[in-house]
Amino acid sequence: MQGLLDAITGGGHISIGRLFIIFFLIALTNIFDTSAYASRLAGVRTKRLAISNTLYAMVTVGSRTTTFIYLPTVGGITDFARKYSFDPFWSLSLILWGAAVGTAIGIFLMPSMVNFYSLGIECMDERGTALRVMRYLFTTKEGLLKVARCYQKPTLAMMKRIDIRDKETPKDLYYLNSLLYALFTVGPIAALYAGVLRADHVTSANMLSGAINSVAAILLLFMVDPRSALIVDRGIARKISMDTVKTTMVMLAVGRLTGAVLAQLVLYPGAHFVAFVARFF
Repeated sequence: MQGLLDAITGGGHISIGRLFIIFFLIALTNIFDTSAYASRLAGVRTKRLAISNTLYAMVTVGSRTTTFIYLPTVGGITDFARKYSFDPFWSLSLILWGAAVGTAIGIFLMPSMVNFYSLGIECMDERGTALRVMRYLFTTKEGLLKVARCYQKPTLAMMKRIDIRDKETPKDLYYLNSLLYALFTVGPIAALYAGVLRADHVTSANMLSGAINSVAAILLLFMVDPRSALIVDRGIARKISMDTVKTTMVMLAVGRLTGAVLAQLVLYPGAHFVAFVARFF
C-alpha cells in the first residue's frame, strides 16, 4: 500500500489533498457536461429545444470555470515531476478517473437533470429571462424546493425502456462517442505528461493538446452531432418515439463514460506520441 501511495504522490512530492481536489473538479466538470444529453431529452419532452440548449450553456459555464482551475494545477504536478525527477503517470491516472466517476454520476442523475431542465424551460416561459430564472430557482425558498423535487432515482422500469435493439438508434454513434471522448479526456493530460517525457520540448508538447482536442471537436461536429441532432428533431416532430430518443441519448452518455475509461489506456502511449510529434516543432 505504501508503495502505491509513493507512486501516486511521487514519493511524497505531491499531496493527496491536491490530487483529490483536481479529481473532484474533473468529476464536477463531467457531471455538468454529461447533462447535455438530459437537456436534449428535456427539449424533446417540452418541444423547446432552443431554450433547453440555452439553459445547458449556462450550466456549462461552471464546468468551463473548473477547467481553468484544474488544468494549471495539473501542470503544477508535471512541474514537480520534472523538478524532482519522478514519473507522474500514477498521479495523472488517478486524476483521469475523476472524468469516469463524474460521467457515471451524470448518467445516474440523468432523470433528475431532465426534470431540472424541464423546470427551467417552464420558468423561462413565466419569467422571460435566464437571470430571473436562476435567481428564482436558487435564491428563493419556493424555487429551491422545486429544484429539490427534480431528483428522481433511476428505476428498473426506466432501464427496461432503454432498448439497444431499437432499429432507429444508430449504434455506431456509441463507438464514435467513446473514441472521441477518450481523445477529449486524455488530450490535455497526455500533453502535459509528454512535457515530462520530453523536457526539452515541453512548450511544444503542451501546445499540442489544443490540436488533439481540435481534431476530436471537428470529428464530433461532423460525425456525431448532426446525427444525434437528427434523432432529437425527429423526436420533437414525433416521427420517432420518446423511448428511441432516450435510448440514443443514454447510449451517447454511456459512450462518453466508456471513452473516459478508455483514456486510462491511452494516457501512456498518447503521451509518448505527443512527445514524439513535439520533436518536429
